[in-house]
Amino acid sequence: MITITILSLSFLAAVSCKIKKIKAPVDVLRLLWYLHLVLLFFSAVCLLLLVNGYGFKGAYTERVFFSLYAGTGVILYGLTPRNITGKWLYLLCFFGFPFVLLFGLLLPPLRILTIMACVALLYDGNLTRYPIDNDYALQTREQGILSRYPTYSLVTDKYWLFEKITPGVIHQPYWPQSLQMNIMSRDSVRVSLQGFNGRKMRLDTTICLGE
Repeated sequence: MITITILSLSFLAAVSCKIKKIKAPVDVLRLLWYLHLVLLFFSAVCLLLLVNGYGFKGAYTERVFFSLYAGTGVILYGLTPRNITGKWLYLLCFFGFPFVLLFGLLLPPLRILTIMACVALLYDGNLTRYPIDNDYALQTREQGILSRYPTYSLVTDKYWLFEKITPGVIHQPYWPQSLQMNIMSRDSVRVSLQGFNGRKMRLDTTICLGE
């Protein structure tokens, strides 16, 4: 709900600014632009890290950066007078994106693709982390309609501010009901998982913690 909340509040603020024709002071606009560009930088870093299997520490840190970047763009559109310039068209992309999704939902050929795009972009997913020790954790993440069962990933602390996410450490399609972990050695952990995939199942497996 983080993404939807931030974007909804930003969109409502932008609409209110347009309706009331609010003219923000130049210093406020400049400060908001600086904030937007800083968030653009961090969003680009997040994207680069995600491509390489890394991320900032925290379950939803990347989502927060992406949402705030888009949200500040929407608010800036609401505070910027209409003037056909590159800057205005850039901000229009943020404000007009919900209408593009709505248009896609109204067209039957694009409806399924639009729903999948909405889930991928707006749905944060139910994410749970089970700590193994100070450096490792097992993560489960639900993907809504994109996947019937959650994905299991190994999260490793890296370089103080970052973490490495290794997906697919457990391949069996289970809904986790209970999960126990016992460290066997410095580089392995024993996982006992009771899950459900139409009937109750039990899985015992070992996950390697080394590189």
